[in-house]
Amino acid sequence: MIRVFLVSIIVLSVFTAGCSTISGRRGSHSSDFEKQLEVSTLLKFDDIPVPSSFKFIAAESFAFQTDEVRVGLLKYTGRVSPEETVVFYKEQMPLYNWKPINFIEYERRILNFEKDEQSVVITIDGKGSSSSLVIAVSPRSESELFNR
Repeated sequence: MIRVFLVSIIVLSVFTAGCSTISGRRGSHSSDFEKQLEVSTLLKFDDIPVPSSFKFIAAESFAFQTDEVRVGLLKYTGRVSPEETVVFYKEQMPLYNWKPINFIEYERRILNFEKDEQSVVITIDGKGSSSSLVIAVSPRSESELFNR
């Protein structure tokens, strides 16, 4: 019961938080991404990387973790294109043993990963050389919950 409640809150938060975007100036941008993004040394969850150039927005984020469960909605902004951020997560998440589930890429990019009993939804928004990043961490949904 509590697991369903927490998953519902995370999903609702991701979709409502994704409505705002941060726009930045357009700059020249090569399609082969000349610079490699590095993982930040300050991670809220040690197995979920964040590009080092992103700034954490504490006032719009929360995280809760016990020995049995962890949930969080972490927000960041950065002067990195959405495309570079997507490439970063497609490369980095498997290095932390996250299995890609699906990727939806249009104006907003949504990347879904799973590991053990956890699920991560990474939402990347932005234009040009600026991005907003929302990382939603929750227990993995059990399919039987949705078949009732």
